[in-house]
This record gives sequence, structure tokens and C-alpha cells, in this order.
Amino acid sequence: MKKAPILLLAACLALWQCNPLPAPEPDEQQTVKQEQPSGPEDETGPGQNQEPEPAAPKSEECELTALHFWPSANSTLKEQIDAVPMRIQGLDMILVTFPEGCDMSSMVAAFDISKKATVRVDQVQLVNGRSAVDFTGITTWTVVAEDGVHTADYIVLAREGDSYIDKKVYSFMSANSIPGVAVAITKNSRTAYCAGYGLAEAKAGNPVRCTPQHLFRLASVSKTLTSICILRLCQEGKLSLEDKVFAPAGPLAEMYSGEHMPRCDEIRVIDLLTHRSGWNYSCTGGVDPIFTDDWRFAGKSLKTRVEYMLKNVSPASTPGTQYSYYNLGFCILGQVIEQVSGLSYEDYLRETAAMAGAQDIWLSRTPRSGKRENECVFYSQSSTDPYENNMEIAAACGGVTASAADMALILSAIDCDDKVPDILQRQWLDRMYTNYTSSGKGGYGLGWWIGHNVFTDWTAWHTGSLAGTATLWVRGNNSTNGVILCNSRSYSDGFNAAMMTVIDEAMSRVAQKY
Repeated sequence: MKKAPILLLAACLALWQCNPLPAPEPDEQQTVKQEQPSGPEDETGPGQNQEPEPAAPKSEECELTALHFWPSANSTLKEQIDAVPMRIQGLDMILVTFPEGCDMSSMVAAFDISKKATVRVDQVQLVNGRSAVDFTGITTWTVVAEDGVHTADYIVLAREGDSYIDKKVYSFMSANSIPGVAVAITKNSRTAYCAGYGLAEAKAGNPVRCTPQHLFRLASVSKTLTSICILRLCQEGKLSLEDKVFAPAGPLAEMYSGEHMPRCDEIRVIDLLTHRSGWNYSCTGGVDPIFTDDWRFAGKSLKTRVEYMLKNVSPASTPGTQYSYYNLGFCILGQVIEQVSGLSYEDYLRETAAMAGAQDIWLSRTPRSGKRENECVFYSQSSTDPYENNMEIAAACGGVTASAADMALILSAIDCDDKVPDILQRQWLDRMYTNYTSSGKGGYGLGWWIGHNVFTDWTAWHTGSLAGTATLWVRGNNSTNGVILCNSRSYSDGFNAAMMTVIDEAMSRVAQKY
């Protein structure tokens, strides 16, 4: 009887486990999701658990837009000097001209750069408007962005000179993407101004500064030098302007014997000098026998090209009657010089130039690997590779290389001024500067354009143009002459006019000031 309560209790427990009581209904407060406390209501204190604002990314900008030189920071300056920035051939350059007598070894610049960027020169960080820098050589300014990762290098080229002339050159270079330019101006048969600008070789990490002694390809300015050589032979009595070049008694009779097309044997030396041989590009279907990939001429020697013309192409007009610019004619004159002088064209040219004191004048070599140590690198702004033109074939019409400094010496020796002995006697200079093709200005003389309708102070001048080359030299009528040489050329409208304007303004400045 004592076990009954225990059995009853066990039965009740088993029944409860099989049918547990239902859970109580949650109240409204239990169904609302509790939000995390924040701000001043946070029991841990105001803002203690607030997510921090993400940091703004640091700037990647690293641009240098201007350099200014203030008299207050540079005792040798009398006025503010502003540098000229430009980007050419993928390089950022900044060019600046200081007055002569300025201490370029310690100049303080104020600079405009990207926000929060810094500037270093030779690994030294500069203080804007306070740090002195040596500008006597090429300096590379490295702009470091705020992020410390992105950088940009700027090649700074400073020189002493005439800021009026130099700013004209800087503007011309920037507008036409010319890496390197040399200018020389003579007055009263002496070199009055001579300068190099920019880079002879625009190579990142190892740029080569352009100087007046750097060699440039002269392109068609070579024709004027060929003319001087021809007239020297005439002066020496070894040649006549009236000689018929290919006729039986002519200077090239032996080289080009045999039958020739009609009119070919009537071509005189003077006809080649004045582009009045009668041949023109229409005679060969619009092809220039010198600069071409046409099967009749490409890869052939100059002699073979001339032979083709003599045997297959009759002059379109009577020699000596009609002007038509023709490169082959001056190449033939180079052969005349060799036959009459007994020297190579290059040797006779160098001998003639030496009479003016010009010693560093040569024929260009076609491949870049053949360039001379002080020769510029040439940069094309077209699809034409400047190192594909056959410069050896083009020697006497467009293949000479020379420096601005030496071209100035030659100008002083052909300017009809007795302050410096001229290479040619006055009678031959007068003939060279005679207009044979027009009754007004702008005609052609013996290897020169004569007069100019816009630049009325010009007595004679000639331009030159090849891929990677633009040149111009001028004999003025006021005892002032000029030359400008470029290691690239633009194909935009107005390029030649811009180049002419630069040299004319430089000549005018020298005529007035020097």
C-alpha cells in the first residue's frame, strides 16, 4: 500500500512529458527587433561606436604648369621672368631665357603645381619660391603627387639671351611640336646672335640639349650651296653657265655618251640652276626621280636614274624657257662639280665652305646609325620615316648637313659686304642673286628665291623640307642675314609662314639692337 503514491507520481510525470504545456504568447515588446544604440543614447558614451568616415583618396595629380622668377627672390633680375612649358615627342619641357649677365647657377623659382604635390630636383625637395637651383645645365624637375606614387618629370632648359627673340622661337616650337631649333643672325658680316633651343635628341632619361653647333639636315637649302660651288668653278674659269651639260663637249659628255631624247643635249648649266631644264614631274607621271619608290628609280644609282631620263624622257619644254622646280637638276649639278673639280661633291663643298671659316659641313647619311656624334636626331610628324630617304642620292639637291653657326659664317661670305672676304667675286654674286624666272619678287635666281612679297627686306632666301627637317636661310638687304634649322616639321597650314616670321622678327631685332 505504501508504493501507490510513488506509482501515481510516475504516471503523472510521464503524462506531462508527452503533452507539455504550450509556451506563453510573446508580448508586443518581444516581437520588435532591438536596434543598436548609437550617438548620445549609447550607454558607452557619445559616438564611441560610430563607424569612422572613409578617408578621401590622396590625389594622383602631378602637374607642373608654370615657373616664375621674381626680382624679389633673385637679385640679378630687374623684372619677372616666366618660363614657357611645352610637351613635344612625349616629353615635358620648360624653356626659359634669362638676361645676359644673370647668375644662372643660383636662381629661385616660384612654381605652380598640382594641389598637395611636391617638387624635387636631384632628390632634394624644393620650397616654393625659396629654394635656389642651378640652371646652368639641363635640370629635371620631378613632381610627386600627394599619394607619393605618381610622378612626372619636366626637363627644364634655361639660357642667357634676348628674351624677345627667344620667346618667338619658344612659341614657334610649342605650336609646331619641334623638339630642337638652332638660330643664327649676322649683321655687318659678323655673327650677332646664335642660339640653340630645346633638344637635339628628345630621349627620356638622357636628353641631349640642342646647340648652335649641332648638325641639321639642310634639305633643299643644300641647293644654294651647290650653286655657290658651281659659281666658284665658273669664277676659276673651269666651267661656263652656258655649257651644255650632256652635249658632246659638255662636262658630263663622257659619263652619259650615246643617243639622248630630243632637247636633252640642249640643257645648260644655268638651266639646271634655275629649274628651267624643261623636265618636270609630269614628264614622269608625277614622280620625283630622287624621292620615290617608283620602280624606274627606287634603289637605282644616280647615274642610272639620269640615264633613264636621257634615254626615255624628253624635256616637256625648250630648256631655258619655263620654270619648274626639279630636284634631279641639282643632283646633276653635283655630278658636274665632281667631273670638273676632280673631287667628290662633299670634298669640294667642304673646301668651298672652309673659305668662309665653316669647317663642320658634311653629306648626310641615310640610316640613323650613320649620324655623326653632334648631329641631331630627326623626328617625323608624318608616316614617312626620316631615315628612309636616300640622302646619298639627294646629296646636291637636299643631302647636306651643317650647323647654324657655320651657316652664319657662309652667309657673311656671300653677302656682298667687304667687311669679310666673300667666297665669290661681286660679278658672280650679282648673277647668283638675279631673278631669272619672274619680272617681280618671288622668282628664282641661281639656287635662290629672289625677293619676297611679304618680307620685303629679303634679297634672297631658300627653304628646305624633308620628313623630320625644316630649314630656312635669308640674305637681307639691310646687312642682316638669318638662318633657322629645325629637327622636325609640321604639315599644318601656315607652318612655313610661321618659320619665316620667326626668322624675320629675329633679323629685325638684331638690325635694331645689335
